[in-house]
Amino acid sequence: TIKERRSTRVYLEKPVARKEVEQVFQLAGLAPSAMNLQPWEFVITYGDEKNRLVRRLKKTRAERKTTCGPGTAKPLPERFAQRSRQVLERMQPAILETGESYNQFIEQGSCSFYGAPIAIIVTMDRLFPKARYLDLGLSVSYLLLAAHAMGLGTCPIGLIVPFADVISDLLDIPEEREILLAIAMGYPDTESPVNRIKTSREDLSEILSWYE
Repeated sequence: TIKERRSTRVYLEKPVARKEVEQVFQLAGLAPSAMNLQPWEFVITYGDEKNRLVRRLKKTRAERKTTCGPGTAKPLPERFAQRSRQVLERMQPAILETGESYNQFIEQGSCSFYGAPIAIIVTMDRLFPKARYLDLGLSVSYLLLAAHAMGLGTCPIGLIVPFADVISDLLDIPEEREILLAIAMGYPDTESPVNRIKTSREDLSEILSWYE
C-alpha cells in the first residue's frame, strides 16, 4: 500500500458511501499519539456545502493573489530546490494536457479540492504545543494509506491554510482550533495522465546518518 499510494488530482463524479468514509477515519484514529491524547480533529464537507466552500476559496484566492510555494522564510537550499524542480519536470507534461499551466492547475485545484466529492479539513486545538503536530501527521498518514487500501484516492492540500479564516467562518470551526491541512478524497480517475504521476524519492544515503 505504501509503495502504490500516490496523490490523486483528478476524481470521478462518483459519491463515496458514508460507511466507507467512517471506516477510513476509524483506521486513521488508530494512529499512535503522545499519552494517547489523539489531538486530531477532522471536519468533513461534501455536496452543496463543499461546493459553497469551493466558491468562497476561489474568490478569496483571487482577491488575495495567493500563489503556491514552499512557505519558507529563506530561499530553499539547493538540494531541496532540486527536488522541487524534479516534481515540476515530471508533472508539467501531464498537466499541460489539461490545458492549464502548472501553477494554475495546482492553485485552482487546491481551492476546489481537485474536484473530489469529499473535502477534509484537518484541525488541532491551539492549546497543544507544536510537538503534537507529529501526532496529527501520523494520523493523516494512516488516513491516506487506509483510503488507498479501500480503493479511494487522496491528496493532502496545504495551500488552503492561508484561507483558514474563511474556512472557519463557513464551517463554524471554533477559533481555538487551528486549521493545518486539507485532504481531497474520492474515487480516482485512473484514465487521467495526471494521476499516473509518481514522484521520486531520495536514496537512503541522503536521509540516513549512521553512527557505529
